[in-house]
Amino acid sequence: MHRNLTLVFFAATTLISSSVNAQTAPVVLDDSVPAVSYYSALISGADQPGVGAGIQFPLTSNLLQPGVLKPSAVPVFNPKWMTQTLAIVGDDKGSEEWLKLHQARLLSLQATVIVVSAASEKRFKDIQRQANALPIVPDSGHWLQNRLAAARVTVYPVLIGLDGQARQIIFSEGFERGEAHEK
Repeated sequence: MHRNLTLVFFAATTLISSSVNAQTAPVVLDDSVPAVSYYSALISGADQPGVGAGIQFPLTSNLLQPGVLKPSAVPVFNPKWMTQTLAIVGDDKGSEEWLKLHQARLLSLQATVIVVSAASEKRFKDIQRQANALPIVPDSGHWLQNRLAAARVTVYPVLIGLDGQARQIIFSEGFERGEAHEK
């Protein structure tokens, strides 16, 4: 019995590993959605003491790193479950410049900023100040990072729109809050 379970586990692991390592980006459109945006209201305001119970710094990511997203848009989530846009950033210079460049657009989209990499609580607070009025949360788990990596999005900063797709350039015409649900 134990040998059969080991064989089944090995086969499942191999299947998952081979699908993650496939040459084409898998379309990951199931019924799950990140819950982090629902928690963003708990951590808001640059002057709020502390970041949240249980958050350990540094925040690190083994799956994501600062970089350039090659395709213009990559499907990550099923759009029917997206309730708001998500901006994924780190405490690197590129994320800082991206936030500054896209500040007005992120505000108009009512995005929640999720920080996947921050060296310290101070660096998180620096990002929080820069994000200004945007809700911001630290990503202390790795569910979102695993989900992005499975969709072949291994870089940040990126925005995941209501259409469920990750993109870095968010100035495109017609990309408005809620448009994906209206089509």
